[in-house]
Amino acid sequence: MPLLTEEIDALRKALDESARPLFLFDDDCDGTTSFVQLYRYKKEGKGVPVKASPMVDGKYVRKVEEYQPDLVVILDKPVVNAEFFENVKTPIIWLDHHKPQDVSKWSHVRYFNPRVHDDKDNLPTTYWAYKISGGPLWLAAVGAVADWHTPEYLKDVEEQYPGLLPQSWSKVEDLLFHAESRIGKLARIISFNLKGSVQDTMKSVLVLTRIESPFEALNQTTPRGKFLYKKYQRLANKYDTLLERCKHAVRKHKPILLYTYEDDSMSLTSDVSNELLYLYPDLLIMVARKHAGEFKYSIRSAGKYEIPPMLVKALEGVDGYGGGHTFACGAAVAEKDNEKFVAAIEHQVRAKLEKAHPDKSRPHG
Repeated sequence: MPLLTEEIDALRKALDESARPLFLFDDDCDGTTSFVQLYRYKKEGKGVPVKASPMVDGKYVRKVEEYQPDLVVILDKPVVNAEFFENVKTPIIWLDHHKPQDVSKWSHVRYFNPRVHDDKDNLPTTYWAYKISGGPLWLAAVGAVADWHTPEYLKDVEEQYPGLLPQSWSKVEDLLFHAESRIGKLARIISFNLKGSVQDTMKSVLVLTRIESPFEALNQTTPRGKFLYKKYQRLANKYDTLLERCKHAVRKHKPILLYTYEDDSMSLTSDVSNELLYLYPDLLIMVARKHAGEFKYSIRSAGKYEIPPMLVKALEGVDGYGGGHTFACGAAVAEKDNEKFVAAIEHQVRAKLEKAHPDKSRPHG
């Protein structure tokens, strides 16, 4: 069962009654389009992207103290640690669709997650932001598609924005990666604009709050659209190079596609791992950027491997953390423990394959 009507009404009412909300949002396409929709609805407040970690932790207490909001809204973040809740006394709304969390210990926190009602219902945060705010429709669509969902309102997108969706498609991967899919290109434009420092990210996000049509960026018809497209172009070549290098790793690591690289500037692991999953649906995709003594992973499966329980085992005795969706997770592992972590994942993958195909693991003759 999805979020109840009264829950959606409560979220909207909290926004309506707030004069100075602070939004802490995940810096992916889902989290960002959620923020933009709610910000455009409220026309007040401030947004802060939560970068480089799946967790809202104690360092964001200072952001609250600096802005002095009357409401804190957390969007699309799977984990908020106790230090944040204990030090922020402002009323908090947390809207998410990852594994449900228990916030009953904190009376000033209200938690909204469709998986509380039905664990299989993980419609993205942007979907619920659309139900609360009413859009814009195209933003809600691109945010959902980027998070691998095909919401029922896509049929309205085809009517209101002809040409945004490809003429023929059967699954969300087609919308994301088909050469003729303009909604897939728009998802990448937005995603690439979220790379870099917090300041650079927010420049693009603020431009996005003023975009009226998806074709402003796709066709570069306005200065706002040209701004977003220019940053996208700067990263496109870098992305294509990384994608080709990852493809070469397929032959080395089957049934896992494992590729690590070093980059001090920004991460493209999530973007490239998603396209690799489209290209190699039978493999477990593991792409990691080495930075500041850690390997930061994006891990993907098309359904063969449930990733969270594999992570739990692989992180035992390892300096690291990770989590996310059933078939899409992030993880960060200290450099000293990376080989141990990878070996534990490989062991689980091979054990699963041997269990599924025992005859192939036995000697012949």
